Amino acid sequence: MKPEVRLEGKVAVVTGGGRGIGRATALKLAEAGASVVVAARTKTQIEETAALIRERGGQALAVPTDVSEWQAVERLAKETVRAFGTADIVVANAAVLHPVGRSWEVPADLWARNVEINLIGAFYTARAFLPALVERGEGVLVFVSSGAAAHPVPGWSAYCAAKAGLDHFARNLAEELTMAGSRVRVHVLYPGIVETAMQEEIRRLPPGRFPLVEQFRTYHEAGWLRPPEEPATLIWWLATPLAADWHGRIVSIDDEAVRLRMARDLGISPFRGRGA
Repeated sequence: MKPEVRLEGKVAVVTGGGRGIGRATALKLAEAGASVVVAARTKTQIEETAALIRERGGQALAVPTDVSEWQAVERLAKETVRAFGTADIVVANAAVLHPVGRSWEVPADLWARNVEINLIGAFYTARAFLPALVERGEGVLVFVSSGAAAHPVPGWSAYCAAKAGLDHFARNLAEELTMAGSRVRVHVLYPGIVETAMQEEIRRLPPGRFPLVEQFRTYHEAGWLRPPEEPATLIWWLATPLAADWHGRIVSIDDEAVRLRMARDLGISPFRGRGA
């Protein structure tokens, strides 16, 4: 690895770190040298992620956390400081897709629960870790969003609304930090269509609840889904000083210019484009 992309001495926190993009990100940041705190609701999954990091010679701590509960995220921040010190890199990745269905038919409490996790949970994560970052004068927050934030997806009204809110919260937060003269950076990531448990759930949905299900099945059959390691690598790049000019901007892995820039900065081969 090029010296400027190493993360030795850095502390990273990854929510939703028990599987998929979150697990791949935790492993990638640890490989780059960071000590990693892995958080999610499922204790067994985050303990598996932490064990994988330790088996590879890294430092990791698993902290069961429901990001929709403020006290739980506060505890996560305190456990991070207790174990490794103040966080340098915070990746807000925890998310859920459900409920899926027409807005006038889905359970109202589940719709609200989606927003609690996908949007309010991201705010709680930022709110818990930002004061120490701002006081120190540097740090990186990466919010894992979705292309669904930018256009309607019938059946995904809660997910789309929450991710759109996340995008605007992140942009607003970036402006606040800039106006405060802080060097803390905010990044928003569109990871593309990734082979995760969420995609498996999507492909199992009945057309009556999700009219576009055949389209997503076709994506899978055509080999268009990205492995989680690809967006994880993009998150690693965003965590380095080389991506500082992307503060406050949305970074999409499906943007060829982004993939080429990332590959050049990290000294790796570019990821190929996906889709038609």
